[in-house]
Parts: sequence; C-alpha cells; structure tokens
Amino acid sequence: MKKILLISIPLIVLVVLGLIFVPKFIAKTDKPDEKKGPNQQQQISVDGFILKAEILDNDIKAIGNIRANEEAEIRSEISRKIRGVYFKEGTYVGRGQTLFKLDSDDLTAKLRRQQVDERLAESRLAREKQLIEKGLTSQEEYDILEATLEQIRAEISITRIDITKTYVRAPFSGIIGLRNVSNGAYVTPQTVLTTMQDVSKVKVDFSIPERYIYLFKKGQKIKFKVDGLAGEFEAEVYAYEPKVENNTRSLVLRAVTDNKGKQLMPGTFANVTFLISENKDAIMIPTEALIPKLKGQSVYVVREGKAKLTDVEIGERTEAFVEIISENIKPGDTVVTTNILRIKDNAPVKVERVN
Repeated sequence: MKKILLISIPLIVLVVLGLIFVPKFIAKTDKPDEKKGPNQQQQISVDGFILKAEILDNDIKAIGNIRANEEAEIRSEISRKIRGVYFKEGTYVGRGQTLFKLDSDDLTAKLRRQQVDERLAESRLAREKQLIEKGLTSQEEYDILEATLEQIRAEISITRIDITKTYVRAPFSGIIGLRNVSNGAYVTPQTVLTTMQDVSKVKVDFSIPERYIYLFKKGQKIKFKVDGLAGEFEAEVYAYEPKVENNTRSLVLRAVTDNKGKQLMPGTFANVTFLISENKDAIMIPTEALIPKLKGQSVYVVREGKAKLTDVEIGERTEAFVEIISENIKPGDTVVTTNILRIKDNAPVKVERVN
C-alpha cells in the first residue's frame, strides 16, 4: 500500500506541471511572426510577354477552285464515222491542228455531182444569153436559168462546209486530254471525243461574304496555296459576278496568274488569302494571356512588381495571338502568360522569363 502511494505522488506532480506550462508553450508558438507581418504575400513566379507594335494583316480566308485559262470538250458538229486520229494523248497541240478526220466519201461524191450540175447550168445560161441578145427567147427564161445556177452554187457551198466539218480541229493551243473514241467509231454531236486545256495561265475562282464586297477592286492581288505544292502563289483579281448569290450571300471573284512550269493543275483547290486592310501599329498578345469574363476579357499587366487586372477590348485573331484595341495598355507593357489561375489583382509577381 505504501509502495503504491510513493509511485503516485511523482505522477501527480508531472501532470500538474504539464497543465501549467504546455498551454503557455502552445500560445507562444501560435503567435504570428511580427517580422513577416500579417498581410505580406509571397511572390509568384510567372512568364511575361512584352508588348510591341506589329503589322497585322486583316484578311479573308477562302477556298478557291483552280480553272484552266481556256477549256473545251471536243465534239463533232455532224454524225459520222471516225476515219483518222491525229494526236497523242496528253501532248501539246496548236490552234487549228486536225485532231480527228470523219468519213466524207458521200459528201465528196455529192460535191462532184453538184460541180457537174454547175457547169451544165453555166453552159445553158451562156446559150440563153446569146438567144436573148438575138431576141429568140424571153428575159423570163434567162432569169430562171440564172436562178437555177445560183441555187446550185449555194448547194455547193453547203456541201463544202459539211466536208470542212469532217475535220475536227483544235479550237485553241493547249494540252489535249484522253480520247474517248477510237478509229471507226460512229460519233454524234453529243459524243465527247476528248478535252483540251490551255494551262499557260490559270484562273482562281473564290467567294467572299457580302459584307466585304465593297472592300475589293479589280487589279487587287490575292495569295493562295495548293496542297502538295511548296510555296505561295499570287494572282490578280480581274472579274467578278454581277450579283450576290442568294443562297450563300457571297460574291464570286475570279483572279488569274501565269502558270510557269505548268505546276498548277485545273480542278485542284486553292487556299486563298484576300487582304482587305493592314494595321501597322497593332498590339498583339498571346491567347493564353486572356482571362475570359462574363462581359469582355481581361489580362494581368505587370506594374511595379504587381499583377494588375486590366479589362481590354479585343479585335482580330490569328492562330496564336489576339489584337488588343483598347488604349489602356501600350507597347512596352508586360502581360502575364503563365500561372494566371494562381494570382489575383495586385498580387506580387516575379517575371522569370519574357517572350
């Protein structure tokens, strides 16, 4: 019993001492550090972008269609059998060159018969003239023979024209396409024999929205790219449709350019850029610097080591940048591009890297 009492007395002393000193220690450790101050914030490291005036092209993007300078489907004017083919597919042919020869045997025979009739009519008319001079025939008989001769000559002209039509010729100089018929085939005016393209120049057709139609003029330059071809091409607008299309509310323009090397192929698409204005003093910022709000946009501008939340108005956009059109920021200002979600207005920041 005494042993138990002796052990309990030291434990009671320790508990009492703990109740006295532990609360004081806790209170001391919870006391704020007077050197830091209760309102001091830690600097946040950010990246910055220094603004400068740049050239901004305000342009329209459009999908265009490349066309040949001249193109045609080659057809026969008359229904005949083909008797000759006088070109190689995919080669250059000159204007007026014979491409196909159609059968003309019956027309040639018809022409010979008409020429015989012409000579007979000329002889009769000559004799009739002698008779009328001697007063042995009437003027009416002479006029009938003269009209008959003129009719024969008219028929000869028609036959010669028909014979000419049996020669199918190139309407212009260019590249001949693939032929769709063979020697001996019977063709009609509905049969497409082959095609031709003049690709010394090419045309680019494209459309612009109705609201831009008064911003362009003839002679204006466009630029375009073609998939699969390196570099950029330039063409000049020379014509346009006389009215806006009802369905699309757009206007079709046509530009032309030299096709050096024949590398631009009709039928391919062109990615057209049409410049409508140029701003030489545009202020551009990276899109990641923008902070969207319910009404408008804001950015953090670094001033005197602090991030100032600044409302801005935006203009044109590019793939990675946006134009600032408000006047509350200017060239030389630095906007925050990283850690935007961690900072608040007037927060101290440290710009680690700039554009």
